[in-house]
Amino acid sequence: MVICFDVGNTDIVAGIFENDKVIKSMRFRYVKGLSEFEYLPFLHEKMNLNGVDVSKVTGCVLCCVAQNTLDSLALALETLFAVSPVIFKNDERCHLEIKGKNPSEVGTDIIAACMATKENHTMPCIVIDMGTATTVTAMDKNAAITGVSIIPGVFTSMWALRDRTGLVVDETLASPTKAIGTDTKESLASGIVLGSAYCIDGMISAFEEEIGSPCSVVATGGASQFIVGHCKRDIVLNNNLLLEGLYCYYKNSIIK
Repeated sequence: MVICFDVGNTDIVAGIFENDKVIKSMRFRYVKGLSEFEYLPFLHEKMNLNGVDVSKVTGCVLCCVAQNTLDSLALALETLFAVSPVIFKNDERCHLEIKGKNPSEVGTDIIAACMATKENHTMPCIVIDMGTATTVTAMDKNAAITGVSIIPGVFTSMWALRDRTGLVVDETLASPTKAIGTDTKESLASGIVLGSAYCIDGMISAFEEEIGSPCSVVATGGASQFIVGHCKRDIVLNNNLLLEGLYCYYKNSIIK
């Protein structure tokens, strides 16, 4: 049993793989800045709550965009599972070409999602990850990453609006019944949900115009399940995309 961890700026997403398939996934809030000894009981509690038998874990991979806590998290995972976690890096084990001015700037979470996309989707492809930020990534006909657009995330924008205006926002991202809101609640639902969806539609069209051909589109991330259904474009939703990419990296790391 292999467990994969994607640690973002807001949440930790973890997935259990057996026989090359994800059999369980879980999401919980990321607590930043803890020591190894503070992360250990935190992670142990989350595994217990999700029914994970830590003694059955034979492999682990960790992707963490918050580099200041990578080492303490890795040590806690090694203690918890009694296996040294494979640390996801932008290196030759990704089997992925990155074009552009500064390939080292491309986030490991973007690379992981694109690794899984390369294995399972037709090219060229546009990969959308709706997390703390919404990233839109272009992959060309040869499955190389050619560039990225970074948009303030759905929840990030919603919280900023709440904090700066004092408006009461519906954090459940309830589906609006219409675009033209007739009170504050309806107006916020329209702007946050439909506004995000139409932004995605527009970015897809802009990417395709620059790529020069129609593209397949896949979306992932915590907010994607609330937004994708309102998009006009045909988008494949895969909540486990990053986890699948991490598992690909794990397999590439253990093959001799």
